[in-house]
Amino acid sequence: MYRTPHRIVGRPRRLAAAAVLAGALAAVSACSGGMDTPDAAPSSSEESTSSSSAAPSSSTGSESAVQTITATEDDFSIALEESELTAGSYEIEVVNDGSATHDLVVELDGEDIAASDTIGPGESTTVTVDLEPGEYVFYCSIGAHRSMGMELTVQVT
Repeated sequence: MYRTPHRIVGRPRRLAAAAVLAGALAAVSACSGGMDTPDAAPSSSEESTSSSSAAPSSSTGSESAVQTITATEDDFSIALEESELTAGSYEIEVVNDGSATHDLVVELDGEDIAASDTIGPGESTTVTVDLEPGEYVFYCSIGAHRSMGMELTVQVT
């Protein structure tokens, strides 16, 4: 399967959590000088590109930590806890508080870099994405929802 370093497709919560855990274990293994940790390697179906897209520069523990934020979708708006984020890996919990089906797509410079599963009213899902400094647009790609106001500009520093 072809994957770019910035394209991570949304997964159900348990797979996203497993991928985050596997990435964290791989990072710990890399920092510990490659000690043998046979259970730290993710399976091919749960492999995340977030750990392989990290630059081989001097890393601190805070840079490799996955931050969790919630994107709440309603008919027809998207709200985040914060509109300015710091660069890093994020697990975005997408909550559908509306009465229609929604999803969440993360766009940078006109290119979709991550997308959640489609969720019905009252449902939630997660999507994991690496955000570098820049201006992003979070939007719903269902029908004309984006043009109806379901987009949000997010500044990452």
